[in-house]
Amino acid sequence: MEEFVCLAHYTKAYRGPEGSGTVNVRCERRLPRVEKRTDPMVNLLVFTGGPCECQNHIADVREHYEFATVDPTMIYLRKNLAEKLSPLDFPGLCRLFAEEGRFAVWDLASGKPEKKGYAYEKRDEGSFGTEPQKYMELSGELRERYGELLPFFQNMMIKDMLPLFLGEDDSRKPLLKQILVDIDDDILCGTGCIYEDVLLKILSLKYGEDVEEKLVYRSGKLKYQNLSLFPLKEIPFVVSEIKLVKGRFKISGHVLLPLEHSEIEYYCMDNRNHRYELSLEQDGEICFLGELLHRRKRFLVEFPAGKKPAGIRFMYCYRGMYQARVRMEFAETLGMAPDTRHNFRLQDGYLWKAEKRILFAAPLQKRTRIKLFFTFPWKSFKI
Repeated sequence: MEEFVCLAHYTKAYRGPEGSGTVNVRCERRLPRVEKRTDPMVNLLVFTGGPCECQNHIADVREHYEFATVDPTMIYLRKNLAEKLSPLDFPGLCRLFAEEGRFAVWDLASGKPEKKGYAYEKRDEGSFGTEPQKYMELSGELRERYGELLPFFQNMMIKDMLPLFLGEDDSRKPLLKQILVDIDDDILCGTGCIYEDVLLKILSLKYGEDVEEKLVYRSGKLKYQNLSLFPLKEIPFVVSEIKLVKGRFKISGHVLLPLEHSEIEYYCMDNRNHRYELSLEQDGEICFLGELLHRRKRFLVEFPAGKKPAGIRFMYCYRGMYQARVRMEFAETLGMAPDTRHNFRLQDGYLWKAEKRILFAAPLQKRTRIKLFFTFPWKSFKI
């Protein structure tokens, strides 16, 4: 059988995080190890960043919608078939998956060492810049083929059309609303590309009402029409700077607070249950079909440093009754990943450690330095 080649070489329309026409280095390195293990009857190969649990690494468009991607750097095709392709656009990519039906799936992370978990981000899969009318035509074509618009193609469609929502032009609202009717709510919530504030706006456009006003709080999650949208405690505070200034710790970073008008308040608590208020400032703006969203914030919290260990945790409280710890993450420059072996940092005479959604600060004493010397490599704490 012919070897596989990357589809990124066969399209000029795609625009992604890495640019157009480039290949993914990780995919290229892994390809020689997997193409020989791929069923010779399968012509398409997709790399994924998550676990692959389908049998014999073979997926089907009728069943495995979670592996749908529009990023051609993650998709490979047998060379003899790729050479017959016209310049690939989004409808052409969908037709390719429809024609093949089955495809191989391989996990990029297989055999890799533990990866540090850095700042919270949604995946940006890029887009072919497809016009809304093309989605309508493609939807009709796929319905005629399968009797419905399969979740696999719904997933591809919302990923490709996402940039159409993020702009100042609202003239396409009627067409986009019409397309959204064909996309299931669980696909919208689970695509992994849509930030929570944008998700609320997309659902509001789809249903013609302000979804935020209809949200119901249940066990830490916000629900709309019995659909779980997102858990509040999983949208993290991302710490980008830790400073000691005149006997006080200053911790700052950014956070997405998805609700503009709500009965939810955010604050901090220390290990003695003393409350500290957050200082919040606007952190850039994003536009949704001509409407500015103001839910991305810079935060700052200050609390006194001392000679005893102290801990701080980010909290939310709903209607003064229900409260929970909010997840925290750290910018890559800090080199910390909570609840892993990379969860510590030494700075300003303090050992900082993050676990169980609490950031601890302990003064560096002689006994602590000796323990660190025998526990971690020298390069880990020579700061």
